[in-house]
Amino acid sequence: NPLGPIRPNRVPTTDISWKASQEFIEKLNEKTSGGYRLPTEAEWEYACRAGTTTAFSFGSTFDKNLFNGDTNIPRQVGSYKSNAFGLYDMHGNVWEWCNDLYGPYSIGSVEDPAGALNGTNRVLRGSSCQHDKNLLRSASRNNLFFAATPEMLYYTGFRLVRTVDAKTVIAPTIPSPNLTVMPTTSNLLVSPFTEAKAKEVQKELAKSFQKEVVEKVNLGNGVSLDMVLIPAGKFMMGSRMQELERQQNENQHLVTISKPFFLSKFEVSQDQWQMVMGNNPSFLKNPKHPCSNVSWEDCQEFIKKLNASTKGGYRLPTEAEWEFACKSGTDTDYYFGETLIMSNANYLATTVGTLKPVGSYKPNAFGLYDMHGNVAEFCNDWLASYSNQPVIDPQGPSSGLNRVIRGGSFNYPMYNVRSSRRYPILPTYKNYDIGIRLAKTI
Repeated sequence: NPLGPIRPNRVPTTDISWKASQEFIEKLNEKTSGGYRLPTEAEWEYACRAGTTTAFSFGSTFDKNLFNGDTNIPRQVGSYKSNAFGLYDMHGNVWEWCNDLYGPYSIGSVEDPAGALNGTNRVLRGSSCQHDKNLLRSASRNNLFFAATPEMLYYTGFRLVRTVDAKTVIAPTIPSPNLTVMPTTSNLLVSPFTEAKAKEVQKELAKSFQKEVVEKVNLGNGVSLDMVLIPAGKFMMGSRMQELERQQNENQHLVTISKPFFLSKFEVSQDQWQMVMGNNPSFLKNPKHPCSNVSWEDCQEFIKKLNASTKGGYRLPTEAEWEFACKSGTDTDYYFGETLIMSNANYLATTVGTLKPVGSYKPNAFGLYDMHGNVAEFCNDWLASYSNQPVIDPQGPSSGLNRVIRGGSFNYPMYNVRSSRRYPILPTYKNYDIGIRLAKTI
């Protein structure tokens, strides 16, 4: 071996499916300050090329002294010269997963592309020690089923990306928590409760506030925003030990929501975003589909403009508010019960493969739609471990690296759209299956 003896712990991990890489990333983010993910295909190629326009990042000529290709032997990472960015082994050694679903490129210029909107195969880049120069080019693409079996994964590994944290955004005002005094209200809903009880308390509460259970706000041009009144309540936040794919950061604890609030009946739709912001960032345009491809910071700009043009009070829900509203008196994996079927929600097992119009499925006991699937929804909280003690109106820590998204999307498997499932996400990150649901302080 002209490169010296191979140390097994320095050879790239291989035979890894895209799904397995996600499990690695999730555990890595739990053990660290987070923010790790797979690169998009565009990020990968930009980093590989490192300013070049030639077939390879080192020029147009294939040189076996510069890449590990056509050898069938994985080498230690960093065995060859790096590119201009200081990245090693972007050509050859092992195939590297990208986050994107595989599909044809867009025609014309595009900003921050995130791949196809639907499909089952994910993109691989860089080729491996098994292949010749044609597949080792900077622009060469490959694809495999996201949950490919080991026999399909010869010399397949991955490289990590971490998004740089951006400017700090001032969070909207949320009612302050009281960690010592329990609220006293005759309308406190204690879980579990029935749909009939939920609707009874909603009506009583609306009458006491001289409001409607569903408040409709006119945004103009026939576009309205429907906000559902959610009573104060007490419930077990987090997941039960028997839940499928339960995560370590879902420990159950007693939470009291001491004040009623409004939550939007539907995910914010593209026509609602258009009316407030004057643009539609979503990839697949449909006015009644959820608005997507927005970051947590984009949502703050949306809320700022919405509050300026209305009576105000809009914000993102806290994670506790979101989960209480989603569970709506249930203590099962989903508000439909212990499992989902394809007629319950838009998630990966369905044949839809993309977004559906808001309100396409049956609502929960509070009258909220699409709390499972369609688009993942931002919460206001910075991600942190839960308290093990009872808590009132938790808001998350005052600072952090990642915000929280809830509910999963059309691109998530069933167990990842559970009521208790939590995901970390950088405030600047956006994707075609991430959107927003609004809360409003009464």
